[in-house]
Amino acid sequence: MKVHSRHSRLAALALGTALALPGLFSAASAEEKVSIAVNTMQIFSSLDPAKVTDYTGYMAIVNMYDGLTTVSPSGEVIPHLAKSWEISPDGLTYTFHLRDDVKFQDGTSVKASDLVWSIQRLIGINKGPSNLIVGLLQPDNVTAPDDRTVVMKIDRQFSPFMAVTPLMMALNQKLITANAKPEDKWGEAYVGEHSAGSGPYKLVSYNRSADMVISRNPDYFLGWTKGKPIDEVRFVQTSDDATVKALAEKGELGLTSHGLGNDTYEAIGRMPGYKLIQTRTAGGFVIKLNTKTYPTDDVHVRRAIAYATDYKTIQEVIYPGTDMTGPLSTAFKDAHDDSIEPGVFDLEKAKAELAKSKYAGQKITLVNSYVASLAFEAEVALMMQANLEQIGITLDIKPEPWNRIVELSSKPETTPASTQVNISPNYPSPDAMFYNQYHSKASGTWMSMEWLQDPQIDVLIDKARGTTDVAEQNAVYKELQKKIVDLQPDVWAVAPNRRYGASACLQGYEFIPMQSWDLNFSNFHWDCKAN
Repeated sequence: MKVHSRHSRLAALALGTALALPGLFSAASAEEKVSIAVNTMQIFSSLDPAKVTDYTGYMAIVNMYDGLTTVSPSGEVIPHLAKSWEISPDGLTYTFHLRDDVKFQDGTSVKASDLVWSIQRLIGINKGPSNLIVGLLQPDNVTAPDDRTVVMKIDRQFSPFMAVTPLMMALNQKLITANAKPEDKWGEAYVGEHSAGSGPYKLVSYNRSADMVISRNPDYFLGWTKGKPIDEVRFVQTSDDATVKALAEKGELGLTSHGLGNDTYEAIGRMPGYKLIQTRTAGGFVIKLNTKTYPTDDVHVRRAIAYATDYKTIQEVIYPGTDMTGPLSTAFKDAHDDSIEPGVFDLEKAKAELAKSKYAGQKITLVNSYVASLAFEAEVALMMQANLEQIGITLDIKPEPWNRIVELSSKPETTPASTQVNISPNYPSPDAMFYNQYHSKASGTWMSMEWLQDPQIDVLIDKARGTTDVAEQNAVYKELQKKIVDLQPDVWAVAPNRRYGASACLQGYEFIPMQSWDLNFSNFHWDCKAN
């Protein structure tokens, strides 16, 4: 691993494509500050905790903001801004007691009124994670009886409520309102390009289409006690494997994204000064099938596509991982239905299913969309194209930028018939996998491109949400899995091994089963002797 002074100036990289990247720094000696480059595959479309919905967005906010609670590697909701809480016997009133030593990045104290305003803002903007509490928690029912107490009274019992509280981030009300406009009372324009939280890192610069830089907040309330901290993180957006390998070869890469090609990880892992980090996931790589459009509005077509999927080639060659058994990861072991079998590659069964469909005997064209920057998804599309051709389906491959896929998902008529995505829980509950993908009220987001809108599924999801009896919840979750698998709204392709190429000096990684919570860089430290 090369060593550079924080103040050194690195020449822009010229990598065949004439791509110019900003100066990137790796770690320096013990007396100098540690600055690392971290690769992201997608742009940071927003820095607003009330708007983010995807993995990259959560990577930004988990470093710049603090939630009421947070999540442990075991998936348990644990104290964070709130040091303790009580839940009323009827399960409707939640009282949170805040720490008294937390300050925003501008030095002002975090008060209960800031949390109240931030939660009301989340509900008022009504985007991103707000769908979890809109209609459940009324703005007036979020109160602060004093500077260190937040009380929320929900309209009905909601079993995943505590699992949602890590997404209730504290924003600096005074700072944001001072920068708001009459037509923008929540300061969305300001928050979209600034950090206004109490988190471990402050925003230094943000170029939406290329990179973002954050620097360590020395006054962070949890302190920096885990070793030599990471002082600066430079997120560099590129999906070009050659560019990422070139950064590693120059010793300028701290951490890769987890969406690169398999060969790239192997190559980086063999480089001096680098290592591979490999861990499980709580989600999966799926092909979402739009149940409201041609030809995937027919369940037999959907089943035919599932049978025409070569799962083992995906899992062993293209995107290494293990079998998925329906929509819920085995990480949620008590709620998982172990009787559900993984998908089977069988072209004869695929032909038989197609023969049962209303499109039998017709020339069928299936649109398949995927994130244009992801090489492994291109490989999956080509494999599916070859397989489907053998059963009489022509696959029309349409790679799109991620922001375009998000845009297309807002309406059933614009959502592609099939779309490849990685899906993972954005809060540590099975509900995150069921509600966000399959409930009618969640339709119109990239997570719910199935447009399932099935009344029976809605009833079961609502039933699980409405009981605090864990055994009853798990029984409902298992019933849900059976019904969803029978409807085949997705091809559950692989539970991928999450892989990162990392500097051998970067220590402290732990998988956390919630979006990008594992990439909170305050949990990392720098030690080149540890390996």
